[in-house]
Amino acid sequence: MADLGSEEELLLRLSSMPVHHSMRGLFFNSVLEVVRQLGDEHAVNECLKACGEPRYLDFFSYPTSGYVQLLYTAARLLTPRYGSFEEALRAMGSRTITKFLASVAGKALQLVVERNPQRLLNNIPVVHRTVLRGGECSMNWVGPTGGLLTIQRISAPAPFIEGALQTLFDATNVRGAKVTSRQTAPLDVEFDIAWD
Repeated sequence: MADLGSEEELLLRLSSMPVHHSMRGLFFNSVLEVVRQLGDEHAVNECLKACGEPRYLDFFSYPTSGYVQLLYTAARLLTPRYGSFEEALRAMGSRTITKFLASVAGKALQLVVERNPQRLLNNIPVVHRTVLRGGECSMNWVGPTGGLLTIQRISAPAPFIEGALQTLFDATNVRGAKVTSRQTAPLDVEFDIAWD
């Protein structure tokens, strides 16, 4: 398998992705917001150019392939600040989930969860179906304080999702949460999740 962030890996990810996959503009805007905060307007323009859109509307759906192009361009631009492509992805995942939690859907999720990690994880597949079109997400419990979240045909690389999940746990006051991942196919990832 090609190195994460390489042109070869990006092309493999894009060619493995079904063309009907789409996602809401708020995720595109979250990445652009991170680039704007940590980079500059030139970097934002480079990201928009890479994905071929002049702007995104939060609740409209856009092709996921454009999102992947945006993520890779942004992570490459932010790598000097974070030290690696993976850490740049984790930071963007964290910021994206922070924006999601401030949205109507994110606030609804927080009400449903009520600081209960199991309820939170049981709702991730529901949220996945709400904001993304394409791919599959499931949660399997391995004990009272841990489980395996499986996402098939995922658009974002695993470090991005790790950053998002860790921030989601922190925002909902889950103590001692730890997220690790393993890639099982070009677009399939398993996330081991545990907490105190």
